[in-house]
Amino acid sequence: MTLDLKKVRHFVAVYEEGSISKAAERENIAQPALTVHVRQLEAEFGAKLFERSARGVHPTPAGTHFYGLCRDILQRFKAMQQEMQDIGGAVAGSLRIGLMPSICRGPLALVLTRYAAAFPAVELAITEAYSGTLCQWVQAGAIDFAVCNRPASAAGLEARLLLSDRLMLVSGPEKAMQPLLPCRLADVPELKLVLPSRLHNLRRLVDHSLRATNFPVVKTLEIDGLSATMSFIRRSDWSTMIPLTAVINDIGESRFVINPILDPRITSDIYAIHPVAHPLPLAAQKFVEYLRQDLAVIGATKL
Repeated sequence: MTLDLKKVRHFVAVYEEGSISKAAERENIAQPALTVHVRQLEAEFGAKLFERSARGVHPTPAGTHFYGLCRDILQRFKAMQQEMQDIGGAVAGSLRIGLMPSICRGPLALVLTRYAAAFPAVELAITEAYSGTLCQWVQAGAIDFAVCNRPASAAGLEARLLLSDRLMLVSGPEKAMQPLLPCRLADVPELKLVLPSRLHNLRRLVDHSLRATNFPVVKTLEIDGLSATMSFIRRSDWSTMIPLTAVINDIGESRFVINPILDPRITSDIYAIHPVAHPLPLAAQKFVEYLRQDLAVIGATKL
């Protein structure tokens, strides 16, 4: 029996979409043809892979087991293709990249502009999420690599340090802080901080530093979302503490006031992470290098 990779991809699409019609649209194939491929697989293996109902299709235990095998086959085939492209020196293929919000808000646009121009044969799919989520996605194989804070559990992951980023105090004009003037948090009057929830690495980092210095924060507000946080502080007398990377494009603008924090000095380490079992392909290595170069410029910025 010869296993047809096309049929494997179609089976995976049906499993993940839970619908013949959605899978057919995803794979750009007619629904009857896709149905035939699934039934051919069931006949070849002598096992029913899906239960069909008016609400869609649902995998049988055999289908769930087969899905795991198919994902492994497709990942190995993709790795083989990428390895052969790398040997030939071709920067091509597809990349699924996860980035934390500070990278997306800061250097991503410039990195993408340069990268897309230099390597037009690479297809990119970029997803924004917090570091803990990105780590889980990398471990599950949902994305190829991520740029994020070092995860609490790095089992099976290789992590490369790209930058130790400095946290800034960022406020709106209403706070009346002097732009770019280094500050001690203890000297900031009526400090009210917007911070992410305690599920996130940045919050744990800030809480640890504030406890270590016995700093009394007047009030805190939790918002899990960088865009929402920035929009709120721009219109209020609240502040936030975020890495320089996230606000590098706001220096010199009037929307926000950015102040380096002298005490307590807090840094947030940025890593590129990927599975140890799957070394980064050449296209991914190039992306990480482009980003590292831009992060180095940010790290050297004198404030």
